[in-house]
Amino acid sequence: DIMEANNHAFQATLHSCAKPSNGHYEFCDRMGCAQNTRTHHGAYGPGQEFRIDTRLPFDVHTEFLEDAGVLTGMRTILHQAGKHVILGHSNCLGADLAKLSDAMKDGMSLRIT
Repeated sequence: DIMEANNHAFQATLHSCAKPSNGHYEFCDRMGCAQNTRTHHGAYGPGQEFRIDTRLPFDVHTEFLEDAGVLTGMRTILHQAGKHVILGHSNCLGADLAKLSDAMKDGMSLRIT
């Protein structure tokens, strides 16, 4: 989940999945490796007291970090008027990230809906 958000919280979550069966992923880690703005006091919300004031437009950049073709992390950066909030996903386990790399090599694609 690259972006799960409302005007009070923003969350991004990486999910690892078991190998597909007949081309379908039947089991994915429902909890995943999430990071959200609620752990960053004063980072995100409606009002000028927040670094990202959700009453105004802001930009979202998502980076997928890799080393030799293996996913090593994801970083989500929220930008607004020279201010930013970074969700670094430092709590994600390398083994789960490697599973995602394998899934993408097997044909899993990113889908934004």
